Amino acid sequence: MWKYFGVICNVVTVLLGSGLGLLLRRRAAKAPAEEGPNGKLPPREPLPQVMMVCLGFCTIFAAASGLLGIESGVQALISVASMAGGFLIGWALRIDDRLNLMGDRLLERFGGARPGQKNPAEGVVTATLLFCIGSMTFLGSFESAANPTGYLDLNCHTTLLIKSLLDFVSATCLTVTFGASVMGAAAVVLVFQGLLVALAAQLQPFLERIGAMPAVNCVGSMILLAIALNLIGLKKIKTADYLPALFIPILLCWLIA
Repeated sequence: MWKYFGVICNVVTVLLGSGLGLLLRRRAAKAPAEEGPNGKLPPREPLPQVMMVCLGFCTIFAAASGLLGIESGVQALISVASMAGGFLIGWALRIDDRLNLMGDRLLERFGGARPGQKNPAEGVVTATLLFCIGSMTFLGSFESAANPTGYLDLNCHTTLLIKSLLDFVSATCLTVTFGASVMGAAAVVLVFQGLLVALAAQLQPFLERIGAMPAVNCVGSMILLAIALNLIGLKKIKTADYLPALFIPILLCWLIA
């Protein structure tokens, strides 16, 4: 049971951050505009917009650590091939479009979209990718799986505890923009990271033997960069279409090994 301590902490911080984000969202909506000539302050950018830009820069920093983990040309080639192949699969299946269509239907089913309302699927997808993709998710899950049976060893959960603090801030920022739909990502975090911890003890020897972890982390970091571009507003990228790319490095490394 203690193997899942880091995962539970991560889920709790996502929920707490989402709750704080809802409070900030309501406060920002009621805040009076500070504008006008004659020495008054100029119009201020909406709080969700500046928070998302800030989060975008933080995401770039988080992605950089995974990209720096590539140590050989073969790993780099596998990462690039996986991104290209994974995107083609996602594009053919139209994963991102289908998720957004599902969100549109949810809006129609539960009262319809209102002016300025964000698509709930976009919030869930963005939060899920941000919380579940990256070197900290995989490395942290593998560390947590090493927790001995019968007692809690915090040294085995350091990475996931640090990630929990980052996700708290991220959940707050995302909820300010996307609303309560971000809380749905907590369930995905619980299932996804819980499964990673449960399977880590069985998979870790295999993945280390075939040398797949660096390429998987690199692919995840590149997807994080795509998310960062979306958050900053530089480019609209259908990030969900890249999800199949996470599994291709395992196949390629296994074939090479």
